Amino acid sequence: PGPYRLTQGRIFKSRSRARGAGGLGRAVDGPRDPGGEGSGMSDFAELRDTEISLFNFTPPGRKAQEFIDCNDGIAGIMGPWGSGKTTAAIFKGAIQTLRMPVCKDGVIRARGCIMRDNFRTLYRTTLESWFKFFPKDFPGATFEGGQDRPAKHTIRFMTPKGRRIEMIVDFYALGDHAIEELLKGYEPSWGACDELDLFQRKVPTWLYGRTGRYPSRDMLADPDAHRPRHVWGAFNPPIIGHWLYEDLEEDPKPGFHFFRQPSGLAPDAENRAGTTRTYYEEMARTMRPDEVRRFVHGDWGHVVGGAPVYPEFAYDRHVAKVRMEPVDGIPISLGLDAGGSPAAVFRQAMPNGQVRWLSELCADPGTGPGRFAEMLVDHLRTNYRGIPIRCGWGDPSAFYGNDRTAGELSWMEIQGKAIGVPVLPAPSNDPGVRQDAVAGALRRRIDGETEAFQVNADCKMLVGGLMGNYRFNLNAHETLGRRAEPVKNKYSHPHDAGQYVELGERGLAGVINAAAQAGRPGNVVPISSGRRAPSDFSVWDV
Repeated sequence: PGPYRLTQGRIFKSRSRARGAGGLGRAVDGPRDPGGEGSGMSDFAELRDTEISLFNFTPPGRKAQEFIDCNDGIAGIMGPWGSGKTTAAIFKGAIQTLRMPVCKDGVIRARGCIMRDNFRTLYRTTLESWFKFFPKDFPGATFEGGQDRPAKHTIRFMTPKGRRIEMIVDFYALGDHAIEELLKGYEPSWGACDELDLFQRKVPTWLYGRTGRYPSRDMLADPDAHRPRHVWGAFNPPIIGHWLYEDLEEDPKPGFHFFRQPSGLAPDAENRAGTTRTYYEEMARTMRPDEVRRFVHGDWGHVVGGAPVYPEFAYDRHVAKVRMEPVDGIPISLGLDAGGSPAAVFRQAMPNGQVRWLSELCADPGTGPGRFAEMLVDHLRTNYRGIPIRCGWGDPSAFYGNDRTAGELSWMEIQGKAIGVPVLPAPSNDPGVRQDAVAGALRRRIDGETEAFQVNADCKMLVGGLMGNYRFNLNAHETLGRRAEPVKNKYSHPHDAGQYVELGERGLAGVINAAAQAGRPGNVVPISSGRRAPSDFSVWDV
């Protein structure tokens, strides 16, 4: 049979006329010597009829391409179901092998390690995906292994330019073993963790520590040649309390690289050749909201045991894809929260009505008003030099409690004196009103497409809170109490500050009017007019 396309619709597997010959790339008609006359290929005689081109592979999308191109440290790719993550991760192993230096005999050699959490899933899913690239009966390949024990696949192939490759891949399951015990004395060239979220935090770093040792220096044509070290993993989004969220998103660790694929319903969704928009729409109709969030949209899941304050938030819609810088000539406003862990949010309102949260300032617990004022001034000088400051809005309770007779300044007054602009008490301290000042912006779109709210991705506490770390506690019945208040944690302080500035800028009446309007254009009269809104809901053009 001639060439045929694999399930993913990405790779061509070709078989020559010789029985059993096959591989990735184009077919080679008839026997020939891939190395040419005098190439010294006697020990690679099985490569006859099996020239392979890895460059026929088309990445599932832009983020998958960036993930494949990454060549150092530890890389992770996260996305919805069916986004081509596993395909990209497997193909990356072959590409990483091609990056290795040449040995004395002209062969490029590499030893890879692919890990899974247990043997059952290793054989049922990981190896099945691998065999779509390199079948068990790949010409010149040897496969060793069996159910419930490690496997080893040794593959020899030829590049289109005649370069000889030898790739040894070990397949391990961690199971009940300690990673230190499993990898002791092991010397791979590269490593991969299939379903990275199923492993403990130290597994990829320990695996990375063992890489860069094969081939040994005495095997290389140039003993001083660089041997690249790299470990990677693919995974579906876990909950935001997971260590992957902390190490890749919230507080990125040095040497870690994170590639996040877009939602399956987004215009730039990846692997459209394998999964259509209809596929994700059908999933969304049958899944719970949090499952849709993770497996359809590719967002981090909510923390178990709580309800997010802002269920309207969607990462793909509300987090700026390109960092937003302050626009000259448009003043910024500040939101300030006092207390044990003071925080500030810096906001700019665009002429079209879009609200932008540009940056955040979060202090350690116990930071006093004087120290925070210094931090505030330094933040403004560093990030907003030349940008006018309109005013600040803060917690009303932080304006009281001082000895006015002795001339003491309140916490908020100290901040206002430091930055040279007035800091005003927010119109209300009611949690529901404050939260709706932000939620209203999250729900709106300005022209049907432009989001009314955007936040920069490097605002880690704000984004983390929007994604569910800023949450309500549920009772034993998994419902909210009569007066639900968010959990006080490191995410709640900047979100309180953000609520104060939104409520202050929009005004109490503005927030109430927006809520009463319920999304109806021009169908509700502002409360300041004294007129009643129409109650006939069959009339929409009043």
